[in-house]
Amino acid sequence: MVKIHFFDYRAVEWQRGFERVPEAAVECDGNPLLVSDHPADGGRMSMYGSVIRRPDDHLWQMWYTSGGARGEPLTLSYAESDDGVDWRRPSLPDGPRPGTHIVFDRGPHGACVLCDEAETRPGWRYKMLAGAAPSHRISAFRSPDGVHWVDAAENPIIGINPDCPMSVHRAADGRYVLYCRPQFGDRRVSRRESWDFVHWTEPRIVIDQEPADPPQTQFYGLGAVPYGPYEIGSLWVYHTLEEDLGFNKMRGHQQPELAYSRSGYAWHRLEVGFPLISLGEPGSWKAGNIQPASAPVFLEDEIRFYYAAARMEHGNMSGYAGPEPGWGLGFVSLRPDRFVGMHTREEGRLLTRPIRVERDAFHVNAAVSPGGAVRVELRAVDGTPVPGFGLADCRPITGDRLDHVVRWEGDPDRSSLPYTELRLLVEARNATVYALGAGTVSEWRDYRAFRLPDFITAEQRRAHGMWPD
Repeated sequence: MVKIHFFDYRAVEWQRGFERVPEAAVECDGNPLLVSDHPADGGRMSMYGSVIRRPDDHLWQMWYTSGGARGEPLTLSYAESDDGVDWRRPSLPDGPRPGTHIVFDRGPHGACVLCDEAETRPGWRYKMLAGAAPSHRISAFRSPDGVHWVDAAENPIIGINPDCPMSVHRAADGRYVLYCRPQFGDRRVSRRESWDFVHWTEPRIVIDQEPADPPQTQFYGLGAVPYGPYEIGSLWVYHTLEEDLGFNKMRGHQQPELAYSRSGYAWHRLEVGFPLISLGEPGSWKAGNIQPASAPVFLEDEIRFYYAAARMEHGNMSGYAGPEPGWGLGFVSLRPDRFVGMHTREEGRLLTRPIRVERDAFHVNAAVSPGGAVRVELRAVDGTPVPGFGLADCRPITGDRLDHVVRWEGDPDRSSLPYTELRLLVEARNATVYALGAGTVSEWRDYRAFRLPDFITAEQRRAHGMWPD
């Protein structure tokens, strides 16, 4: 399946009358889902951690950093859920602190957990990276269940203190990908790779301050995961205070933005200054800091970004002494593919770059307001309309659906469409278009399995041996 998003205009030839608008994530009605009121958590629950929905039995699992609020060592706490909303902290009789929900107590910093479904070695299904005692450098751990952890190597495996949240995932080719700081105290994001989870490449900076950023902007970390050929991530943007002249700039607040990359190295923010998760009103449970988990959770019709939030600003997170819990955990959600849309109130048109289609079915992810409509026309590479597939032939698309099927009057013959290069002309009124492409209904619903448009022709690919005739 080939699909076009509007992270940027790379696949668009031209557009008129549309405005590119990032989508606002929706807050869960039940937030906060957990608060820092359990004695074992030591008054703190930051999202140096991860949330997953286990593929086989759909058990939700969460790991979050606890402790440290009063100077004691950090710990890693564990919670479970049947639906990702109602969470329980299990009492573990054989954990490092029996009778609590703490699963790791070696001072973990920047912990991130991966449930690796491609793993075949017993005891390696779960993997974790964290700065841990005694070295407090980045170390590797493994577990059969995400609860009982042992060293996965002669630790540490990377000789720096992570000093930040980390994220790890497995790429389509089997490589492990780690995002962390390039070195202690350096608030930028770097990428490392490994084939065995033990030996890692040297860091390469992938996110740094942009010219549009004001002076008080730093980057705390990145929670990243594959999304088709992209990687998407929740970037912890740290806004420091101008009056804080301390060398390490410890005062400020964290508020994430959505970022994306086609390669894993050239990262861009979806919209500079547009928060993925917004701070709450002064005095609320999320007024001071927002800290997303190491990766979102993908459901059939929803993408959840879990996060921890604090009432207090960075630099004062251990000093809260109010009557309410200082920390909480919750999530916001987006619908599949709805990261950014092309919106028009009157009439908008856009023409795509040529895309090689392998199917004769076309789909649009769009929200159409009452009185509006979306139509699609197929065009040849030179811009001439394909007979029978024009705007006038297209049945109006209305309503709000992730998987509108494009249909043309008279059911024209589609047999010549697969394995050709076509352009899509989109016309819309009072609507927002989020994605469009070609594929079967089942392919479209499996929304993370897609490819991007090519920018060389089929003839060029064959000439260079890039696919068989």
